[in-house]
Order: sequence, then structure tokens, then C-alpha cells
Amino acid sequence: MIETLLFLAAAHSEVESGFGLNLNIFETNLINLTLLVGILVYFGKPVLTNVLSERRSKIAEQIKAVEQKQKQAEVTLAKEQKKLEEAQAIAAQIRSDATTNAQKARETILAQGEKEVQRLKEMAGKDLSSEQEKAIAQLRERVVALSLEKASSQIGTLLNDEAQRKLIDNSIAKLGGQ
Repeated sequence: MIETLLFLAAAHSEVESGFGLNLNIFETNLINLTLLVGILVYFGKPVLTNVLSERRSKIAEQIKAVEQKQKQAEVTLAKEQKKLEEAQAIAAQIRSDATTNAQKARETILAQGEKEVQRLKEMAGKDLSSEQEKAIAQLRERVVALSLEKASSQIGTLLNDEAQRKLIDNSIAKLGGQ
């Protein structure tokens, strides 16, 4: 194609002034640039338009995808925040229940401890009373035994046969015998 243009340019210059080359760089560059821009506009416009429209559609698709992902992320964030709030509420309830249960357990343990202390005091009191009663009973038995022993020894020395007969007669008389 360029060869054809050069041929036409050469033919045109022969007609006017004969065969020759235009050595003016500015004029030749201006012509070359004009031709280049014209060719680029004519052949490059559809290609450039297609490339730019494809790029625009890809960018639009990417923006839509990013917006959808952002919406999904916002929905997911809202769900997770709701789950977090629920979990925090459940944790607070568990802490509250644990505190209440601990307080109840403490009160129950203290009440049982007091009952046990009271029971031990009662048992100690009963044991003490029982031991005291046993000691008193033993002392009574001992006093009775000692009294009988003392009385026997005194009766044996104080009562002779005559005194014993009088005592027996008096006792029989009191009982209604003679």
C-alpha cells in the first residue's frame, strides 16, 4: 500500500515539474502524519471502539460484582452481629444463672452446715445429759451401797437381840399383825 502511494506521489510530481523528490521534511512529515492519522481513524476506530466498549462492559460487570459482594458482606455482617448479640445475651444469662445458682448453693451449704452444727450440739448435749445421768445413777448406786453398808454395820453394832425383837414387834404391830 505504501508503495502505491509512493508511486502515485512520484507520478504526480513528474506531471507538474518532472520527476523529483520533495526534500522539505516539514511538508513530507505533515503529509505522512495526516495520512497516518486518517488511516488510524478509518481502520482503528471500530477496533478502538470495540476494545473500549469491552473494557467498559468488563468494568461495569466488575463494579456490579463488587456491589453484590458488598451487599452480601453487609447482610452477612448484620447476621453475624445479630448472632454475636444473641451469644452475648446468652452468655449474660448464663453468668446470671451461674451467680444465682452459686448463691443458692452457698445458702444451702450454709443452712446444711448450721443444721449439722445444731445437730452436733444437740447430740453433744444429749451425750452430756446421758453421761451426766449415768454419772448421777452411778453416784446414787454408790451412795445407796455405801449407805446400806454403813447402815448394816451400824445396825449390827447397835441392835442386839433384844432391840431386834422390839423392832420386829413394832413393825408387825404397825402392819396390823397383833
